[in-house]
Amino acid sequence: MSIIVFRYLHFLGITFWIGSAVAVAIAAAAPSPLESGIAQSLRKITIRVTTPAMLFAFAGGFGMLIPNFAELYAKQGWMHTKLVLLLVLAGATGVLTGKLRRWAEGQEVSPAAFGKLAWTLSILAVLIITLAIFRPFSG
Repeated sequence: MSIIVFRYLHFLGITFWIGSAVAVAIAAAAPSPLESGIAQSLRKITIRVTTPAMLFAFAGGFGMLIPNFAELYAKQGWMHTKLVLLLVLAGATGVLTGKLRRWAEGQEVSPAAFGKLAWTLSILAVLIITLAIFRPFSG
């Protein structure tokens, strides 16, 4: 496959992954915890949009990374930092999905936790994009 296809897949996946995760977290922070119908709808979005988009982003990213790793990225500090932050971002997405599952099952979940997750996801995304654009501490 062409690098352009992987890049397109990567950017499209990132857009839907981060966009849907932050939108779901903000929406979950707004209503009262008694509205379980909203929780079920938001959980469906994370399962049907956010998670597949995350997988597309990783597939596209690895499609660009693996063929060029040894000669381009192995010694680049920004890439290692970006990959670590991506793992943290994927973990935060999992936390969001887990909290939505518990809320949809009727368990008490603090709306403030969703607000904190929205901020966490947003800040991580900005940091990752900044690393990808400016490529600091290139070796």
